[in-house]
Amino acid sequence: MLSEAPLIPGTALKALPKGVEIYQFDTTALGGRRPFLLVHGLLGEYHPRFRWQKLADYLNRDAIFHQHYKIYLARYDSHASLDTIADEFKIAFRQLAPAGGLTVVAISLSGAIIRHAMNDPAVEKSIDKVLTLGSFFRGSPLFCSDWMQASIHRRHRLSPFFRFDRGLGYKLYFARHRNLNRDYAWDNVDGQMPSEFYQQSLDSAISRGRAAEREPGDAKFVVYAGFLRNQFVPRRHGAVRTFIVSPLTFLRTTVPTHLGAEHAALRFLNYLIADVLPKEPGSDAIVYPLNDGISPVSSSLLLTNEFVSRAALNSLDALQSIRGHSNARKARLFDDIDHLTFIEEQRPRGSETNIADVLSPDEPARPMFAWILKDLLD
Repeated sequence: MLSEAPLIPGTALKALPKGVEIYQFDTTALGGRRPFLLVHGLLGEYHPRFRWQKLADYLNRDAIFHQHYKIYLARYDSHASLDTIADEFKIAFRQLAPAGGLTVVAISLSGAIIRHAMNDPAVEKSIDKVLTLGSFFRGSPLFCSDWMQASIHRRHRLSPFFRFDRGLGYKLYFARHRNLNRDYAWDNVDGQMPSEFYQQSLDSAISRGRAAEREPGDAKFVVYAGFLRNQFVPRRHGAVRTFIVSPLTFLRTTVPTHLGAEHAALRFLNYLIADVLPKEPGSDAIVYPLNDGISPVSSSLLLTNEFVSRAALNSLDALQSIRGHSNARKARLFDDIDHLTFIEEQRPRGSETNIADVLSPDEPARPMFAWILKDLLD
């Protein structure tokens, strides 16, 4: 199947994928190298090179990587159900590497899909390593529509403009991506979801598939998570300051979001996740300030259920307690990046290129692609 895979076209594909489609990144022969598969996230199937051009070029320029790996890319319908996509990947993986040796890099929802597919022992055998980038293994509070809408209303009940703006922005985005609400609702292992919103969490494929429990293939995972610094991190701003800077926030985040700016949209979603209300009646506590605009750090790091159920990961100081509590082979947590930094390398607001791993303070900061290359070759 690998030798028959077509060369990836230079322009975006418009037709809906038929199952999982596999493409070669270049025409060099596989030879004695191992197959290396890049798996896109939401709507990546309609972007040129499925949004992997920058990372693939970077990896291919490294002589050691090129000596050991040949790049392939997967394309699939990212709006299909998690169960459907996972079943299609099971077929693709068994054909790609029946004897093992496959390395996979997956971003966002595709990390949860790959892990779901690896419940099949034949699929788990075919894969040697999986590196996930901001994948939400526990789902996200962002994908619990009733909880989010209620939080927006209650947080901003004294500010009708912000309540309308944030509520409308949320509705418009998730009206186009209903599968996120359906399949990736927060699994609520931490117990923070108010009881009136439990049902959506219980019905999601993430919860039904027991995705947060330890699986045999977890030891093959290297997991990346990130978080944006916001008005709650490293310290919470007071209500007066928040009110004063709100026009600037509106111009820098809300307006560009409605104009389609992706980094601004992630900043907008970062605020929404941070604002979600906890189960404690009357509480205004901030539970998930540490997120990359899509996924809280407690979702992306394959942390144990026991740890997530008792740990409050809502401050920079709390992050030091994470070490040793991930089911993954290795976990990395990057300071002040958003969800797109994993594949674009560019950090929001033009921060310096080098990024620190909070969980490995003795390692030097380096660009995101250099982190990925390092962990692939280790």
